[in-house]
Amino acid sequence: MTPIFRRRKLELSWEYKAEGIIWRLHPAGGGLILGEERNIESRTATFFCVDQSGTLWKRKNFGEQWWTGIETVHRGVLFLYGFATPDLPGRRGITAVDCSTGELLWINNDLTFIAAAGNAVYASRDEIDGPVVFEVDIRTGSQVREVGRGSDAVLQVSRTGDDVDDTEYPQVLLDEDVSPLSALVRKLSAQAAVGWPVEYGERGPFLVVVYHRGKISGRDETPPYIRELDVVDRASETRMMHFTLDGAVSSPAYGSFLVHNGVLYFVRERKTLTAVPLRAMPIQREST
Repeated sequence: MTPIFRRRKLELSWEYKAEGIIWRLHPAGGGLILGEERNIESRTATFFCVDQSGTLWKRKNFGEQWWTGIETVHRGVLFLYGFATPDLPGRRGITAVDCSTGELLWINNDLTFIAAAGNAVYASRDEIDGPVVFEVDIRTGSQVREVGRGSDAVLQVSRTGDDVDDTEYPQVLLDEDVSPLSALVRKLSAQAAVGWPVEYGERGPFLVVVYHRGKISGRDETPPYIRELDVVDRASETRMMHFTLDGAVSSPAYGSFLVHNGVLYFVRERKTLTAVPLRAMPIQREST
């Protein structure tokens, strides 16, 4: 009997399929990922929340159908922005949502978000003689105190925000990078189109590489590049998983993935959020 050792392959954990386009992802504490989804045809913006186990809540809207979006996430609260009027670029209005449940906490249509720090949100209200800055309780929306008046008061607001633990974003491979890791990334992305970005990130024994590859020429009139993602075992340089992120790319794309609490998250064809736990799988022993 000869023992043979082999490593199990990584496994896809789950996928969330959006009705529209996944516009933005924002990590939060406790392993949560908040998402913004936009349906261009119906002109609706909705929001969802996932963690490593799957979808916690999805396709929720909190009043404004289109002119809204994710401002930030702080201490378990999702903050959405609004606009003074749809035809003006200036933001106004704050909507606060509990991240874990998707329940609406409060709405204030008169304040404009500045920053979040500690247990407070700092926001301003426009008045004739300039902005007035308030400290607001993050869970109730009640005004705790007036911080100050004028542009100086806005500039003095603390902007520490949430420091979300265990979140990693991709690096862009640079020509001047000559590290051993960059050499491996170049080797693994040898098919990449010249002049197009290559992104990468390492987690434990795994290396994630995203690159753009040119299509084979033909009669297809779709954009000429494909964006692809590989998860590779660094030690053996073995490709463990492969995904096509976008089969029709006409311009460079950045921010292709993130790793949060050890889980790799990426979006395929702009509509499917995919989760892959990046952890060293147990070694199996087989006998023959």
